[in-house]
Amino acid sequence: MNKKPLIGITATQEKGDSPASYQIGRHYVKGIAAVGGTPVILPLLQDKEQIKEMAKRLDGLLISGGVDMDPLIFGEEPHPKMGRIDPERDFFEKNILENFLEEDKAVFGICRGCQIINLVLGGTIYQDITSQMDSELIKHSQNAPRWYPTHSIEVEKGSKLSKVLGDGKIKVNSFHHQAIKEGAPGFFVSARAADGVVEAIESKNGQFLVGVQWHPEHLWERDQKTLALFRMFIDHSRR
Repeated sequence: MNKKPLIGITATQEKGDSPASYQIGRHYVKGIAAVGGTPVILPLLQDKEQIKEMAKRLDGLLISGGVDMDPLIFGEEPHPKMGRIDPERDFFEKNILENFLEEDKAVFGICRGCQIINLVLGGTIYQDITSQMDSELIKHSQNAPRWYPTHSIEVEKGSKLSKVLGDGKIKVNSFHHQAIKEGAPGFFVSARAADGVVEAIESKNGQFLVGVQWHPEHLWERDQKTLALFRMFIDHSRR
């Protein structure tokens, strides 16, 4: 029997100075379980030793979508259109990601998760694409059901993504106002939207470090290729 890898999924938390609960969309959890992983919702611990111990016990890490990153962390002042930030989440995700990098374990980032991978490894982001990008943008925050793809992206031939999604154009959903600006050293852009917005990044080395800007957790129940993306992550987590 194949081992069912233990997959940590980072949580979000309520607004306010003293949030009462951690939260995560059930589609993340169900997606991991559907392809043979054992999902675990991760609380936003603030002790580095506890985070390190957590990382040792997990086989894979899914960094979920959520609020904006604190721009001071990556050396910028806040843009007027910056949204809500969560310093505790920033601290936790940065530290657990660094531990996963040291352990050479699989990491899959979705939306905010894609951006934090890029930032921790030395890349940059647009705090607000509508006011900071020069190109004429398509709509990146859709007014449609979350499971419905509303724009196309171009997947690079030979990328990890192309092995399961195919290369060329595919359709994705979209819920963001921030995006990757400059890719981190050692990464390449494996998908872009028609307006040039980065939609996916991958590590060039052997470690599974993949980030996507769209939300596959809402697509996999209706799309087998998206389910295969989750399966690829689980397969690498088993190793």
